[in-house]
Amino acid sequence: MPTYAILGASGYTGRSLLTLLLKDPNNTIKAYVRSKSKLLALFPGLEGNKSVRIFNGPLNDIPLLASCISSDVNAVFCVLGRNESVPGMRIAQDAAQSLVAALCYPNPATNSAKKVAKIIYLSSASLNPRIGANEPRLLLWVVQTAFSYIYADLALAEAYLRLHKSWLDVTFMTPGGLVEDEQKGHVLTMDHVKTFLSYPDLAAGMIEVAE
Repeated sequence: MPTYAILGASGYTGRSLLTLLLKDPNNTIKAYVRSKSKLLALFPGLEGNKSVRIFNGPLNDIPLLASCISSDVNAVFCVLGRNESVPGMRIAQDAAQSLVAALCYPNPATNSAKKVAKIIYLSSASLNPRIGANEPRLLLWVVQTAFSYIYADLALAEAYLRLHKSWLDVTFMTPGGLVEDEQKGHVLTMDHVKTFLSYPDLAAGMIEVAE
């Protein structure tokens, strides 16, 4: 019975992950959110679901985050972010730093660091040079300029996580444009990207990587 943690479970990607994972009764899900009430408004039946545990708090609550991604977790989906590009964004960086801190947080039962789960981290195709090489330069420039603060934040977060690659098992998911649409099917690839991908298709791909 696999156990998954979703950091940012009430966002578009997070709720798509939750919806798909709930379809398998063998899954155990730990949902980390800043607002439990928002999550329950989206999923009214969660509170009575024994396969789901909700962690409500800020991302810098390291003890709480550590308990969410405890040793029984097989994979952690880190899907925190926002669609607005504003100066000084640190959402991705703060998520990466809190994640590493939580993984290093001592297990109260053994007073040692916990077993490291597989991390599936949501990034962007704009940071993947193999994908960018196949895209028109003008299009890349327009997109990267419009969302420059988001990409700067993601780039620094990726760099921070790569500093810990000797012990951290991280897979960066780099989709193209994301849209609210139904699930239509996905393909995992490292050198090209669909122009627009639905959140449920992204979630399905992330779950496939986690498995």
